[in-house]
Amino acid sequence: MTPDQSLLLLGLAPAITRRWLARLNEPQRHYHTRAHVEAMLANLPPADATREMIAAIWLHDIVYDPKASDNEELSAKVAQQDLAGSDIAIASVVELILGTKRHEPGSETQNLLNDLDLGILGASTPAYARYAHQIRLEYAHVPTPQYHAGRAAVLRAFDQKQIFQTERFAHLEERAHKNLRAEIARLQ
Repeated sequence: MTPDQSLLLLGLAPAITRRWLARLNEPQRHYHTRAHVEAMLANLPPADATREMIAAIWLHDIVYDPKASDNEELSAKVAQQDLAGSDIAIASVVELILGTKRHEPGSETQNLLNDLDLGILGASTPAYARYAHQIRLEYAHVPTPQYHAGRAAVLRAFDQKQIFQTERFAHLEERAHKNLRAEIARLQ
């Protein structure tokens, strides 16, 4: 399913989806863009392509301010507003979005969304390096010493647990930890 097909499947007013596309093109975004959404949609198994999952993929980072800590909560509010009046189960979408804040294991659907969101961690070395660079660009406002310390702490937290919860992504677990450890070493 192409991203455009997924938007059509949601059946929302064109003005709403244009607003989503504009948000995903905001200047502070380098990784959390339409390309991230497209990558998630490309890896979404057709059997799991419910309207709720598609909406959660589009909206999980619809509010993205690298200086804020409430992006998921604000993204969930956008979901409530933009999906109002549709027959999409808004409460399910909101729950899925909020579940991406900590990427903790949950329902099968939550686990899949989290794995789709974190799939980049298990990417090839060059793709992971591009991702790490894009994240640094999103946090350009943070001085380098503080960025290195903060980013390393986040990566260590991921490295200390099982990242992927679904069978579909399990094969990426080892590579993800290798990527995390390599980035941590570069940051130190």
